Amino acid sequence: MSANSSKTILFIDYENVQNLNFSSIQLEDIEVKIFVGQSQNKIPFELVQSIQCLGHRVEWIKIEGSGNNSLDFHIAFYLGRVSHNLSNSKFIVLSKDKGFDPLISYLKKQNIQCSRIEEISKLKQTNKSKSPNTQNSQNFPKSTDTLISKIINHLSKITQNSRPKTRSSLRQYIKSLLRSHQLGEKQIDAIIETLFSENKLSEVSNRLVYQF
Repeated sequence: MSANSSKTILFIDYENVQNLNFSSIQLEDIEVKIFVGQSQNKIPFELVQSIQCLGHRVEWIKIEGSGNNSLDFHIAFYLGRVSHNLSNSKFIVLSKDKGFDPLISYLKKQNIQCSRIEEISKLKQTNKSKSPNTQNSQNFPKSTDTLISKIINHLSKITQNSRPKTRSSLRQYIKSLLRSHQLGEKQIDAIIETLFSENKLSEVSNRLVYQF
Protein backbone atom coordinates (compact mmCIF):
# COMPACT_ATOMS: atom_id res chain seq x y z
CA MET A 1 0.00 0.00 0.00
CA SER A 2 1.48 3.33 -1.05
CA ALA A 3 0.96 6.60 0.71
CA ASN A 4 0.51 9.85 -1.17
CA SER A 5 2.30 12.05 1.34
CA SER A 6 5.87 13.14 0.74
CA LYS A 7 8.52 13.31 3.43
CA THR A 8 12.26 12.86 3.87
CA ILE A 9 13.50 9.84 5.80
CA LEU A 10 17.14 9.59 6.88
CA PHE A 11 18.66 6.16 7.61
CA ILE A 12 21.85 6.43 9.67
CA ASP A 13 24.50 3.70 9.73
CA TYR A 14 25.79 4.49 13.23
CA GLU A 15 28.44 1.77 13.06
CA ASN A 16 29.93 3.55 10.07
CA VAL A 17 29.24 7.23 10.81
CA GLN A 18 29.36 8.42 14.42
CA ASN A 19 30.28 12.08 13.98
CA LEU A 20 26.76 13.46 14.00
CA ASN A 21 25.89 17.09 14.64
CA PHE A 22 22.21 17.82 14.08
CA SER A 23 22.36 21.37 15.41
CA SER A 24 23.59 22.77 12.09
CA ILE A 25 20.85 21.39 9.85
CA GLN A 26 17.14 21.93 9.39
CA LEU A 27 15.21 18.97 10.79
CA GLU A 28 11.69 20.13 10.02
CA ASP A 29 9.60 17.59 8.08
CA ILE A 30 12.22 14.86 8.34
CA GLU A 31 12.20 11.47 10.02
CA VAL A 32 15.40 9.85 11.27
CA LYS A 33 16.09 6.16 11.84
CA ILE A 34 19.39 5.46 13.61
CA PHE A 35 20.69 1.91 13.29
CA VAL A 36 22.96 0.89 16.16
CA GLY A 37 25.24 -2.16 16.16
CA GLN A 38 24.69 -4.99 18.63
CA SER A 39 27.91 -4.18 20.51
CA GLN A 40 27.36 -0.41 20.57
CA ASN A 41 26.10 0.10 24.10
CA LYS A 42 27.00 3.75 24.68
CA ILE A 43 25.41 6.72 22.91
CA PRO A 44 26.92 10.20 23.56
CA PHE A 45 24.67 12.49 25.58
CA GLU A 46 25.33 15.37 23.15
CA LEU A 47 23.96 13.32 20.24
CA VAL A 48 20.80 12.36 22.08
CA GLN A 49 20.28 15.96 23.19
CA SER A 50 20.77 17.40 19.69
CA ILE A 51 18.19 15.11 18.13
CA GLN A 52 15.68 15.15 20.98
CA CYS A 53 13.74 17.96 19.32
CA LEU A 54 12.48 15.47 16.73
CA GLY A 55 10.38 13.67 19.33
CA HIS A 56 8.47 10.78 17.75
CA ARG A 57 10.16 11.43 14.39
CA VAL A 58 13.40 9.78 15.53
CA GLU A 59 13.67 6.03 15.97
CA TRP A 60 16.61 4.12 17.45
CA ILE A 61 16.95 0.62 16.01
CA LYS A 62 19.25 -1.84 17.78
CA ILE A 63 20.15 -4.58 15.32
CA GLU A 64 20.32 -8.28 16.09
CA GLY A 65 23.45 -10.25 15.28
CA SER A 66 27.06 -9.17 14.87
CA GLY A 67 28.08 -10.76 11.57
CA ASN A 68 29.58 -8.93 8.62
CA ASN A 69 27.16 -6.41 7.13
CA SER A 70 24.44 -7.26 9.67
CA LEU A 71 23.59 -3.60 10.14
CA ASP A 72 23.60 -3.00 6.38
CA PHE A 73 21.06 -5.76 5.88
CA HIS A 74 18.82 -4.22 8.54
CA ILE A 75 18.93 -0.85 6.79
CA ALA A 76 18.22 -2.49 3.42
CA PHE A 77 15.20 -4.27 4.90
CA TYR A 78 13.76 -1.10 6.46
CA LEU A 79 14.51 0.92 3.33
CA GLY A 80 12.65 -1.57 1.16
CA ARG A 81 9.66 -1.75 3.49
CA VAL A 82 9.32 1.99 4.04
CA SER A 83 9.85 2.86 0.37
CA HIS A 84 7.03 0.47 -0.51
CA ASN A 85 4.62 2.17 1.90
CA LEU A 86 5.79 5.74 1.20
CA SER A 87 6.84 5.61 -2.43
CA ASN A 88 6.51 9.38 -2.95
CA SER A 89 8.98 10.19 -0.18
CA LYS A 90 12.70 10.89 -0.34
CA PHE A 91 15.14 8.46 1.29
CA ILE A 92 18.70 9.24 2.32
CA VAL A 93 21.27 6.76 3.66
CA LEU A 94 24.02 8.28 5.80
CA SER A 95 26.96 5.89 5.49
CA LYS A 96 30.48 5.73 4.08
CA ASP A 97 29.80 2.18 2.93
CA LYS A 98 29.61 2.18 -0.87
CA GLY A 99 27.97 -1.24 -0.70
CA PHE A 100 24.63 0.58 -0.50
CA ASP A 101 25.12 2.12 -3.95
CA PRO A 102 23.83 -0.83 -6.07
CA LEU A 103 20.64 -0.94 -3.98
CA ILE A 104 20.20 2.82 -4.27
CA SER A 105 20.77 2.64 -8.02
CA TYR A 106 18.09 -0.04 -8.30
CA LEU A 107 15.61 2.02 -6.27
CA LYS A 108 16.21 5.01 -8.53
CA LYS A 109 15.33 2.86 -11.55
CA GLN A 110 12.03 2.14 -9.78
CA ASN A 111 11.40 5.92 -9.65
CA ILE A 112 12.11 6.04 -5.91
CA GLN A 113 14.09 9.05 -4.70
CA CYS A 114 17.07 7.66 -2.83
CA SER A 115 20.66 8.77 -2.27
CA ARG A 116 23.66 8.17 -0.02
CA ILE A 117 25.66 10.81 1.84
CA GLU A 118 28.81 10.37 3.91
CA GLU A 119 28.47 13.38 6.23
CA ILE A 120 25.49 14.81 8.10
CA SER A 121 26.48 18.26 6.82
CA LYS A 122 25.60 17.11 3.29
CA LEU A 123 21.97 16.80 4.25
CA LYS A 124 19.98 19.46 2.47
CA GLN A 125 16.43 19.84 3.61
CA THR A 126 14.13 21.06 0.87
CA ASN A 127 12.04 23.97 2.04
CA LYS A 128 8.38 23.21 1.68
CA SER A 129 5.65 25.76 1.37
CA LYS A 130 3.66 26.22 4.54
CA SER A 131 0.84 28.10 2.86
CA PRO A 132 -2.57 26.44 3.16
CA ASN A 133 -4.28 24.77 0.26
CA THR A 134 -6.28 27.68 -1.11
CA GLN A 135 -8.67 25.39 -2.92
CA ASN A 136 -9.89 23.94 0.36
CA SER A 137 -9.14 26.73 2.84
CA GLN A 138 -12.66 28.12 2.62
CA ASN A 139 -14.03 24.98 4.27
CA PHE A 140 -11.17 24.66 6.78
CA PRO A 141 -11.84 26.31 10.15
CA LYS A 142 -9.31 28.68 11.69
CA SER A 143 -9.00 26.30 14.64
CA THR A 144 -8.67 22.55 14.22
CA ASP A 145 -9.88 21.85 17.76
CA THR A 146 -13.41 21.05 16.63
CA LEU A 147 -12.23 18.65 13.95
CA ILE A 148 -9.75 16.94 16.27
CA SER A 149 -12.46 16.50 18.90
CA LYS A 150 -14.68 14.91 16.28
CA ILE A 151 -11.91 12.54 15.19
CA ILE A 152 -11.11 11.49 18.76
CA ASN A 153 -14.79 11.05 19.55
CA HIS A 154 -15.32 8.73 16.57
CA LEU A 155 -12.11 6.76 17.13
CA SER A 156 -12.97 6.32 20.81
CA LYS A 157 -16.02 4.33 19.76
CA ILE A 158 -13.77 1.86 17.93
CA THR A 159 -11.75 -0.82 19.70
CA GLN A 160 -7.98 -0.33 19.69
CA ASN A 161 -7.38 -3.29 17.37
CA SER A 162 -9.86 -1.96 14.81
CA ARG A 163 -8.47 1.57 14.59
CA PRO A 164 -6.18 2.67 11.72
CA LYS A 165 -2.75 1.18 12.34
CA THR A 166 -0.61 3.36 10.06
CA ARG A 167 -0.40 7.02 9.14
CA SER A 168 -1.65 6.17 5.67
CA SER A 169 -4.77 4.38 6.90
CA LEU A 170 -5.43 7.12 9.48
CA ARG A 171 -5.14 9.71 6.73
CA GLN A 172 -7.77 7.88 4.68
CA TYR A 173 -9.99 7.53 7.75
CA ILE A 174 -9.86 11.27 8.48
CA LYS A 175 -10.44 12.13 4.83
CA SER A 176 -13.59 10.00 4.80
CA LEU A 177 -14.82 11.19 8.19
CA LEU A 178 -14.36 14.87 7.31
CA ARG A 179 -15.20 14.63 3.61
CA SER A 180 -17.70 17.49 3.89
CA HIS A 181 -14.79 19.82 4.72
CA GLN A 182 -12.92 18.83 1.53
CA LEU A 183 -9.57 18.88 3.30
CA GLY A 184 -6.32 18.75 1.35
CA GLU A 185 -3.47 16.35 2.13
CA LYS A 186 -1.43 19.02 3.93
CA GLN A 187 -4.38 19.92 6.13
CA ILE A 188 -4.98 16.29 7.07
CA ASP A 189 -1.26 15.83 7.79
CA ALA A 190 -1.37 18.93 10.00
CA ILE A 191 -4.22 17.39 12.00
CA ILE A 192 -2.27 14.16 12.44
CA GLU A 193 0.83 16.06 13.59
CA THR A 194 -1.34 17.92 16.11
CA LEU A 195 -2.55 14.59 17.49
CA PHE A 196 1.09 13.60 17.95
CA SER A 197 2.10 16.91 19.54
CA GLU A 198 -0.82 16.69 21.98
CA ASN A 199 0.27 13.15 22.93
CA LYS A 200 -2.92 11.63 21.58
CA LEU A 201 -0.84 9.49 19.22
CA SER A 202 2.59 7.89 19.23
CA GLU A 203 4.33 5.58 16.80
CA VAL A 204 6.31 2.39 17.39
CA SER A 205 7.91 0.54 14.46
CA ASN A 206 5.68 2.45 12.01
CA ARG A 207 2.55 1.40 13.92
CA LEU A 208 0.25 3.93 15.56
CA VAL A 209 -0.37 3.78 19.30
CA TYR A 210 -3.47 5.58 20.56
CA GLN A 211 -3.36 7.31 23.94
CA PHE A 212 -7.13 7.54 24.33
